[in-house]
Amino acid sequence: MEIHNSFQTSVKKALDEIDIDWPKYRGLIICGTHSPENVEFLLDKITLARAKGLPFYGECFGHQLACIEWARNMMGISKATSQEFGLEGVFVVKKLPQLNVGLKDGESYWNNYAVKEDVEKDYFKNRPPNMFSSQFHASYQSSIDKPHPLIKSFLEYAKSYK
Repeated sequence: MEIHNSFQTSVKKALDEIDIDWPKYRGLIICGTHSPENVEFLLDKITLARAKGLPFYGECFGHQLACIEWARNMMGISKATSQEFGLEGVFVVKKLPQLNVGLKDGESYWNNYAVKEDVEKDYFKNRPPNMFSSQFHASYQSSIDKPHPLIKSFLEYAKSYK
């Protein structure tokens, strides 16, 4: 399993509690971060995962990147990007008016940016079955007694991936 970005601790803990063998499975995980680096490299990794059916899990920043990749390659918005990167382009990920922290609709959030609704809707409606992602931090709410269904589903898919 290949895993990227700073906020790996909670994701690895959740994965360990669900299936200790998770590092043996093939897949790509992109966690949250406050210091985005290697964005185009990560977008290329997501493109490859989506196209090849490789299990992908994106949490927070990973979800934002999955939606940027989707907008570029599946919706035809070739200059899709995020305001966080400070680049010119079509901002499909925009800065929120204030930090989104805490529980909202039963899910745990901690982010300054969010995917535009039309892009996120298209992604969730049409994404292939190997793509698991969320703006919220499913790992913060996963426990050994109550694993988060999103992470559990990703691991089940990754375990069966050949």
